[in-house]
Amino acid sequence: MIVERIVPAYYDSNIYVINKKILIDAGMSTDYILSHLENVTPVSDIELIILTHAHYDHFGAAPAIIKKSGAKLAIYETEASALQDEDLSSALMFGHTCPNLTPDILCHDGDKIPIGKGENGEEEFLEVIHTPGHTSGCMCLYEKSSKSLFSGDTLFSEGGIGRADFGNSAAEKMTKSIQKLTALDIQNLYPGHGTPTLKNANRSVELSLKFSERMNP
Repeated sequence: MIVERIVPAYYDSNIYVINKKILIDAGMSTDYILSHLENVTPVSDIELIILTHAHYDHFGAAPAIIKKSGAKLAIYETEASALQDEDLSSALMFGHTCPNLTPDILCHDGDKIPIGKGENGEEEFLEVIHTPGHTSGCMCLYEKSSKSLFSGDTLFSEGGIGRADFGNSAAEKMTKSIQKLTALDIQNLYPGHGTPTLKNANRSVELSLKFSERMNP
C-alpha cells in the first residue's frame, strides 16, 4: 500500500492518497487541495473518496474533486444524513453551507474496501471499523498487511482523542470505540489531523484509551 499525505490549511483534515487512486477524507480548501493533489496523481485518476465522518473540514472539497474525477463517495451508513445538515456537519462553524453531496456507497462495520494488489500480488483491503464518539457515525479504516490505521478524528498521535461535544457526538461510546482499536496490531497511525505515527503506533492508541477513560468515564 502506498500512502501519500496532503496537508492543507490549518483547520483542514489530513488527506491521504492511497495507491494513487483512493482518497481518505477530502479537506475543505478546494483550490489548494486540487493543486497539490495534481502533484501526487492526476485528479482524473481518483476513483473513490472515503470519508471518515461528515464534518465539513473533511469533505468540503469533495464536490470539486468528484466533478473533475467522477469518483464515488463512501461514508458510514448512519453518517450520510449529516452531509446535508449544516449544523451536524459543522459547515456553519467553518463559514460555509453544505454542498450537494449524496454518497454512492454506505459503509457498515466489518466491510472490506478493495484498494488494489500489494507487493505479493494479493488483494489489499481497508476494513471498516465503526468507532462512534467524535460523531455517532465515525469510522476508522484498517489495512492488515501494513498494520496501518486511518483513524479520522477518533484518535490522534501521542494519545490525543477527538472532541465529543458536537450535536452528533456520542461521548459515552468513545472509550469503548478506542478499546476496540487496541485489539488491532497497529504499527502506522494516520490520523485526521496532525502528524502520523509510523512506528509502534499501538503505544499511541493505548495512550488515547487512557485519556478517553479520564475524559469520558
